[in-house]
Amino acid sequence: MKFGVLFFLLLFAFFPVASPAQQSNTKAALTDNQKDGRRVFQQKCAMCHVPATATAKTLGPGLSKSLIVDNEDAIRDAITNGQSNLMPGFKYILTPTQIGNIIDYLKTLDSPARVLSSERPER
Repeated sequence: MKFGVLFFLLLFAFFPVASPAQQSNTKAALTDNQKDGRRVFQQKCAMCHVPATATAKTLGPGLSKSLIVDNEDAIRDAITNGQSNLMPGFKYILTPTQIGNIIDYLKTLDSPARVLSSERPER
């Protein structure tokens, strides 16, 4: 049991979780705030908002700049206080600065590519 836990910890240390969402301008470097937002997003949000595979479903919606623009206050409230029964609130876990950094990072993401039903693998 201990070996299995150690194996997974080492696995995540050498192969960090990467968000499949793409940056809108790959040549533009992220600011320090956006880098911190990406780090916190990967730790706290990606497990529910990023599909494990191209055809996998997620608990939460895919997040990108198209969802964030003009909805920052609603997104900030959802992160802070939670939403419905599925999304927990992070007001006791994340600082307002970290939540703002997540929002700044999400503004850099293009919408994830949608998989057409004809492209889905046969089961």
